[in-house]
Amino acid sequence: MTSRERVVAALHFGNPDHIPLNLWFHQATRQRYGEQLAGLIRKYPNDIDLIAGPGDRNFYSRSTTAGRYTDTWGSSWLVLADGMVGEVKEPVLKDLTDVKKFSPPYEWLKSEWRRNDAVVEEKIRISRNNRRFVVGGKVEPFQRMQFVRGTENLFMDIGMKEQELFVFRDKISEYFDFYLDYWLEKDVDGIFFTEDWGSQISLLISPRDFVSIFKPVYKDLIEKIKARGKYVFFHSDGYVYDLYKEWIDLGVDAVNSQLWIMDLEEIGRNFKGKICFWGEIDRQNVLAFQGPSEIRKCAARMKDLLTVNGGGLIGQSVAGVDVSLENIEALCTCW
Repeated sequence: MTSRERVVAALHFGNPDHIPLNLWFHQATRQRYGEQLAGLIRKYPNDIDLIAGPGDRNFYSRSTTAGRYTDTWGSSWLVLADGMVGEVKEPVLKDLTDVKKFSPPYEWLKSEWRRNDAVVEEKIRISRNNRRFVVGGKVEPFQRMQFVRGTENLFMDIGMKEQELFVFRDKISEYFDFYLDYWLEKDVDGIFFTEDWGSQISLLISPRDFVSIFKPVYKDLIEKIKARGKYVFFHSDGYVYDLYKEWIDLGVDAVNSQLWIMDLEEIGRNFKGKICFWGEIDRQNVLAFQGPSEIRKCAARMKDLLTVNGGGLIGQSVAGVDVSLENIEALCTCW
């Protein structure tokens, strides 16, 4: 099988020749290991290529460069260390009553695509030449609302549920609808949603608020993607057990989540065969503190509990700066 065929088989529970591989690396990890890591990546290539483009935070080096910067939306960020992502310290929309005057940066996005379209096309061309499965973009309405408004402010807005919250939500949703127009014209297999909906022990908001406030946004965007024959890949860190059924209902094809902070057996019992699990192996307790044998045990347990007909699982993990090269190689071979 080619990489693309392998991933499609996994998504459709169609008995791939082996579990597809998709490892992520923090920029700090790449900086720490340099050519040694590059050699491992060449030796064990990913089956999935994630391609960023104009408007995506990781398309710009400033998002992982130590210091302060102001993003195109107008919020001020602080990055404490090179290779890591920072935090918003001064959100642009300080008062929600000003939301009617607030406008997303449409003209900037248009100009960025004109300037960088060839860069994106070249990345896609290389991935296609390598016969990989290609996932593009970075759709993040919930996170963008936090970046514009400030996380604490947004959670208070969600609690209050004033009309301005829904005006704000709709402006961000309309921006990502416009954003998708670019990616849906590209030769990509899927679109990447990247949000963080959970804390270590629970959702950040109630499931009821997720369904009433945010699910309609995802429904509209996902229907648009599906109408163009693309797959939907959805990432969320944190405890998100209560959202699996919502993602399945929305038509999400693959979900990337921190399986090991939840009940893995219960997840498998209730949801395997209904959605493809796009990783991950435990990065909190295993990758940084255990060795290759424990990594292999985790992979074996995931295959046992989450696969159907050998599919339904993608071998994804995140290698942070605290993960050894020995463990990174184990992540490449454990599937």
